[in-house]
Amino acid sequence: SKFNQFVRDIYQTNNFIPLHEPRFLGNEKKYVLDTIDSTFVSSVGAYVNDFESKIQHFTGCAKAIATVNGTAALHIALLLAGVKRDDIVITQALTFVATCNALSYIL
Repeated sequence: SKFNQFVRDIYQTNNFIPLHEPRFLGNEKKYVLDTIDSTFVSSVGAYVNDFESKIQHFTGCAKAIATVNGTAALHIALLLAGVKRDDIVITQALTFVATCNALSYIL
């Protein structure tokens, strides 16, 4: 398929391509090392602040908050939307389990 060829062109191989192998194509490694050196490797720091500011500007929202992952973001969105235990929430059948995990966290 065109997609398979696209991925193979990026990796420049016809061999097995691992699912989770890190690929640093630009400044990613430098940014990770900067973050480690700054001692802010969690939910705060210059890169997080910059990311949130850029998302805020891009979306035109008053605030933007980075989360650890999509499940956490969906959980927060459900809480902010007022979804409560035993509410009916419709989701798609063809999705990653994280979509339903976020729903399961509503108490």
